[in-house]
Amino acid sequence: MNKLCALIVLAFSAWVLADATDNEIFLEQSGDTLTLTIDQAGFGNKFCGTISSGACASDMMITGSNITFNVDQIGNSNQLYGPIVLSNSNIDMVFTGDSNVYDWNIGGNSAASNLDLDLAVTGSSNSWNVDIGANQSATFLNYDLTLTGSSNVFTTVVDSSNVKWDWTITGGNNDINTLQKDADQLLTAELDGSDANIDIVQQSGTCPQGTSSCSGIINLDITSDDATVTINQKDTGD
Repeated sequence: MNKLCALIVLAFSAWVLADATDNEIFLEQSGDTLTLTIDQAGFGNKFCGTISSGACASDMMITGSNITFNVDQIGNSNQLYGPIVLSNSNIDMVFTGDSNVYDWNIGGNSAASNLDLDLAVTGSSNSWNVDIGANQSATFLNYDLTLTGSSNVFTTVVDSSNVKWDWTITGGNNDINTLQKDADQLLTAELDGSDANIDIVQQSGTCPQGTSSCSGIINLDITSDDATVTINQKDTGD
């Protein structure tokens, strides 16, 4: 743990010297039973797993189980990228600010089972893309999103079975896209804001051996003028 913390501080310090306008963290970690807490405050925070011309360019490789991961980014134009592979872990993330970009892949190359993910976002004109599970074996996800702000674009793809996915969104002109693949999906959503654009796809796919049915449940509570809501719910995986 001490070695990991030292690595973060050194990388952070080096890049602050290189560009005083941005905070940047490079991180590659492998191992179980880690508690990782990161706070970034200021303009242009970056927690990387690439990016490129905007700087950083790689790392943010986190692999392990029984990990407690807490990240807070406060400020505008924050960026968070990168793949992680976690199981039996808790992720708690808080983002405050506008024009943030968040592009995260959880478990794309390995299992992403037994995850508890809490994401709280306050701000406007943010762009978020979250992929959980990919085509790997993933089960038991508890995902909670609280979003307050306007003109945000959220895209979430969940390829995991036994999923409880809750979101609460307050603000206008938000564009929410969610795709849930695999068996036993529960989506509970509450939205309060005008001009919302919501697209929901829930496809249960092939039931596990010995299971006669795979459930998909959607529970929506929408308070909105001029909203567009599209729901596609089916038992197939295509």
